Amino acid sequence: MYILISTLIALFAGKYFIDKYKSMKIQQSVDQVVPDSFIVFDLETTGLNADIHEIIELAALRYEKGTNQFQFLQALVKPKNSIPKNITNITGITQKMVDADGSPIEEVLTDFRNFAGDLRLVTFNSDFDMAFLQATAQRANQPIFDNPVSCALKMARRAWPKRKSFKLVDLARDGEFNKGKAHRALEDAERALIVYCAAASELGTVA
Repeated sequence: MYILISTLIALFAGKYFIDKYKSMKIQQSVDQVVPDSFIVFDLETTGLNADIHEIIELAALRYEKGTNQFQFLQALVKPKNSIPKNITNITGITQKMVDADGSPIEEVLTDFRNFAGDLRLVTFNSDFDMAFLQATAQRANQPIFDNPVSCALKMARRAWPKRKSFKLVDLARDGEFNKGKAHRALEDAERALIVYCAAASELGTVA
């Protein structure tokens, strides 16, 4: 079932992560660096190969500078093939869930395109997520996405090159923000938002 909700939540973007890394001498505040509006999104999929595997969940947050309101989109997708057991073990997304509440991928892509517009797309691993997004759009006979893209993972590696782990869950934990379940799209998008804002502030760039 497709969900689009406007909700009031605390403007957590960057707060905990930046506080944790004051010793790294972050020079600019988040609002001085990041765009006025951008989209952070995450995907859950049936595997790692964008050419043969499918999206089973898409979630996105719209960041708006100067407000404590986030709009978010979250949708389960009903794949053409069954969800492998190992993917259910990782994500918690079952075949029963997508059979009951999943939407066709064509509908979800259209909703996401309308939600994102031409705003910058931010994802934790852009090589993975954009490959799936573009391949899926092509299979659905829809235009590919030509939005500007930022990769929070690549930015984190440049911002904090001495870190031992660049797993999203570890970055979020070090930023004292690790609520929700790992490998669910909305929670991972929230984690990616904080990592992106903190890395952008450290680097002084949005990409």
